[in-house]
Amino acid sequence: VGGLQAQIAPFLDFDGPAAATMVDNLDWTQSMSTIEFLRDVGKHFSVNRMLDREAVSKRLASTGISFTEFSYVLLQSNDYLQLHRRHGCSLQLGGSDQWGNITAGCELVRRVDQHTVHALATPLLTKADGTKFGKTESGAVWLDPDLTSPYAFYQFWLNAEDAKVVDYLKAFSFRSREEIEDLARQVLEAPRARAAQRALAHEVTAFVHGEAAAVAVEDASAALFGGADLSGIDERTLRGALEELPTAAPEGLDVRLAQLFADTGLAPSLSGARRTIGEGGAYVNNTKVTDPEATLADVELLHGRYAVLRRGKKSLAAVAVPLPQ
Repeated sequence: VGGLQAQIAPFLDFDGPAAATMVDNLDWTQSMSTIEFLRDVGKHFSVNRMLDREAVSKRLASTGISFTEFSYVLLQSNDYLQLHRRHGCSLQLGGSDQWGNITAGCELVRRVDQHTVHALATPLLTKADGTKFGKTESGAVWLDPDLTSPYAFYQFWLNAEDAKVVDYLKAFSFRSREEIEDLARQVLEAPRARAAQRALAHEVTAFVHGEAAAVAVEDASAALFGGADLSGIDERTLRGALEELPTAAPEGLDVRLAQLFADTGLAPSLSGARRTIGEGGAYVNNTKVTDPEATLADVELLHGRYAVLRRGKKSLAAVAVPLPQ
């Protein structure tokens, strides 16, 4: 609960006359026995209506559903009842996939306390392939910087599909209608410039991680792909960027750079790596490598342990020397 509150604190005010309140439903479920739960909550639910819910019927027709998942609506409905009783809550918000659970809570409050409460659901944001954002989906993006680094967070939005980027700007940015319409026009007229994606990535990253982090990851991205000096990138930002790349972790510094190009997949083989170096297409920390026999010891490592390998203009990999035990 403390971790969740820390993650949402930048977006809500927990102080003042209209302060947000963070509560834990363990406060009212921990002391409730199974018998009490069945008697006080379960008796108000019709199994027939629960089976008719779209989410349940789909699962029954495909993979099946566990009793835990099937009965979750009872727990969420009881949460609404307790929030109403304890905090005067009369409106529950959620994604459209929670509509059935929220309206079931409205019905429970009406049946038990004879009070009217309300539900508000919003359409789920989806990717271009129709899948939703969520922790159970592949490619999930997290607010926690330890789960999704600010660099990876920025890159996620920068890589938004043209078909969805304007929708994301409408949902996640505070830009005016005119600004968004202008960016939408640029998507159509100059999609390769990715102006809308850059605007989205900067604004959302700054909103979640702060303006300084947004600028830092933009600078890191420009340095990685633009050949600029990498030494000015702070270690946390650099580490987050390199986590997105194929990585080698040599045990010592005597390993040849050509071997590292092969180990990270930038070259198909050791001989291919030596050929790339000989042809002038290999870079380490944005400095061209010309000696096929050069080793990692010949490189000034970033923050004492990192090196960025580059083949050509866009193919990148990383080297991270393990920390001493």
